[in-house]
Amino acid sequence: MKRSKIWIWAAIPMLGACATSNPGWTGDGAVPFDTAHAACETATTGIESEELRYQQMTECMAGKGWSRG
Repeated sequence: MKRSKIWIWAAIPMLGACATSNPGWTGDGAVPFDTAHAACETATTGIESEELRYQQMTECMAGKGWSRG
């Protein structure tokens, strides 16, 4: 029983690191990725130009603490 408690406490910092990382994006102390990404997807949905949408998505995510990594 004691061994499993130690393992759980050791795993917590690793799980926290997963919450603030996503392939292609980095964000320490940022809005949770899924929340930020969903909001920015909604905000850029009507932009037809792929280049402009990419730019606006990057700016929106930056405003939520994320940058392309």
